[in-house]
Amino acid sequence: MSIRLPYALLAILIGVVGLALNFHGIAGTMVASATNPEPRNFPSFLVYYWSFLTNLSNTALLLIYLAELTQARWLGWFRDPVTKAGMAGIMMLVMFFYHFMLAANLPPVPPTIEISNILLHYLTPLLYLGWWLFFSPRGALRFPDLPMMLLPGLLYVAYIELRGLWVNDYPYTILDPGFAPPGGTPVGWLTVGISIGVLVVLVAIFDLLLIAIDGLIARRRQSA
Repeated sequence: MSIRLPYALLAILIGVVGLALNFHGIAGTMVASATNPEPRNFPSFLVYYWSFLTNLSNTALLLIYLAELTQARWLGWFRDPVTKAGMAGIMMLVMFFYHFMLAANLPPVPPTIEISNILLHYLTPLLYLGWWLFFSPRGALRFPDLPMMLLPGLLYVAYIELRGLWVNDYPYTILDPGFAPPGGTPVGWLTVGISIGVLVVLVAIFDLLLIAIDGLIARRRQSA
């Protein structure tokens, strides 16, 4: 029996649980406290929740799995090989950025957030990479597809920066030109631009590797 269906269902379950736990943990921003004197209203909370790349990208993974399993026409974009490969690149960014840049500096968080961090930053990216490698059709990617693979991430950055200019609220300090390290001055737009550029280059390198792997597997299957 093919493990494709149970694999996808397991990945969906882990993604849903992770997103739900994260939702529950972040919902505390709607409650007034000594550390949160200005609680968010529900619409503001929803916008804040979906401003995190982790939550947006993991939701996209759920839609990709559903698109593959149901073949629903309205989910066609999520079945596109470029979309699926591009999301693999974004998920590797989610995993490595969290591991190397965020995890060691996180303040104490509720257990629900701790569990969701493991599920959404490690398990779902690796499960999705496995899905892409073993269950996605091969041979459809070309190197000129790279800009379209990067586009969702670039649109996310543009949205966060424009929203930040409006409400002065950024989900990640690396995207906040007003962020000042202890005893320092605000990093400014130049530093933010350089940081974004470095991340885009790293994702682009991984995307190019995915395109090369896709072509290599396709050629081997044809010659077999």
